[in-house]
Amino acid sequence: SGLARATFELFAGMIEFGMSRSLTGIVTVTDLRMERILRRANWPLQRVGNVEMIGTTQAVAGMLEVSLHALACVKEACGLEERVLWAPVPLAAA
Repeated sequence: SGLARATFELFAGMIEFGMSRSLTGIVTVTDLRMERILRRANWPLQRVGNVEMIGTTQAVAGMLEVSLHALACVKEACGLEERVLWAPVPLAAA
């Protein structure tokens, strides 16, 4: 995919952390370049609006799925097998 392993680890860590907090998605505004990176990492942004100019940047709002399926897709795209976070702790246990 042309992405660094650290990129996949970052995305997997975001999903793991979100799951540890019982999130189902992450809403974000990002530029089109990052949207392409997310797609190449097999974690596609689900757009919730049209492309808008923010200064000189083309940006889009969207939602990133947080689930076991999304985690498996990102990990498979890079061949990650281990957990990225050492031990995500749910808020109820903290």
